[in-house]
Amino acid sequence: MDTIVRSVRDGIAIEKVNLVRGTMNEAHEIKDNLIDDIIDHKKIIVDLSLCEYIDSTFLGALIYGYRRIKEQNGIIVLILSNTFLSKSFIYKEISSIFQVRHSLREAIAELIANKKETAAVNY
Repeated sequence: MDTIVRSVRDGIAIEKVNLVRGTMNEAHEIKDNLIDDIIDHKKIIVDLSLCEYIDSTFLGALIYGYRRIKEQNGIIVLILSNTFLSKSFIYKEISSIFQVRHSLREAIAELIANKKETAAVNY
């Protein structure tokens, strides 16, 4: 199984992290993926629903992606599990930077609805 699987759905780039622990070993991969995603997409979902823990290097890669996409007026949404929430001491910091959702379905629906609202305002 690939550790990080990339896909696109409804114009939204999705990075599915298939790890229980996101560490410095995978930080470079997620950072490179986010940089590539930002070229073609303004909306990115990083699905960390299988993760129970991410270290500071992995979090740093996510924040790097956040800063880059923010410059492009884009957004990154994180999917976090209840296990991550209950075990993580950094959840408060993460939720102060990123939009956090609890399912891929919820995140996609919200980003699509947001796209429709933005289009309606522009007319």
